[in-house]
Amino acid sequence: MHVDRVLKLKFEPAGTIPPPVLVFHGVSFGYKPGKESELYRGLNMGVDLDSRVALVGPNGAGKSTLLKLMVGELSPTEGMVRAHQHLKIARYHQHLQDQLDVNLSPLEYMIKEWPEYKTKPEQMRQQLGRFGITGKTQSLPIKNLSDGQKSRVVFSWIAFQQPHMLLLDEPTNHLDIETIDSLAVAINKWDGGLVLVSHDFRLISQVAKEIWECKDSSVVKWPGDIMSYKTKLRKTVLAACEI
Repeated sequence: MHVDRVLKLKFEPAGTIPPPVLVFHGVSFGYKPGKESELYRGLNMGVDLDSRVALVGPNGAGKSTLLKLMVGELSPTEGMVRAHQHLKIARYHQHLQDQLDVNLSPLEYMIKEWPEYKTKPEQMRQQLGRFGITGKTQSLPIKNLSDGQKSRVVFSWIAFQQPHMLLLDEPTNHLDIETIDSLAVAINKWDGGLVLVSHDFRLISQVAKEIWECKDSSVVKWPGDIMSYKTKLRKTVLAACEI
């Protein structure tokens, strides 16, 4: 009987950066002018390399927006986000696959991103192989790959940056259960910081040490684990149905 090889993802050691690593000082933000439309108001919080945080809350609460503020893609309307000068952040978001040049192969894409490896592609082959892109798959046009394989190319690209902190926004949408479990193991073996946005409560339960709830223009630490938060959601839905 043939048994598929279990994929073992791996992130390189992040090293150390003394805290504070990434800090919000009185941060407010809204996509429209006016206090009444602010998604966040007066946030004071921070994450370090030992942070393992899952952001939860209803759709539209601003979870993805918070990640964009962390990487500087968005600027606060008030306050300041301060990052350590040596901090390297890698962000995975739902539409990152759309940024891949689908006419290139995974190997060609990686070498395009790091041209210094053009004459020594073997390290790029090894890097892709660590994320399950092996053999002929490395040379196929990315447009011919499955969504799951495209996600693995993205993770390979992210890992090669050797970040200190991972910001993952719905990373499991195109991954099978085995790859999700492998991702969880890789994160747990890794020494960097993590901020995760996901509807996959199973992944959250595997990797998150803290649950932060985005609601009412603020971010509040949930006192329990993700399963107690799930129980709270269920009770809220049932109560709404009884009204």
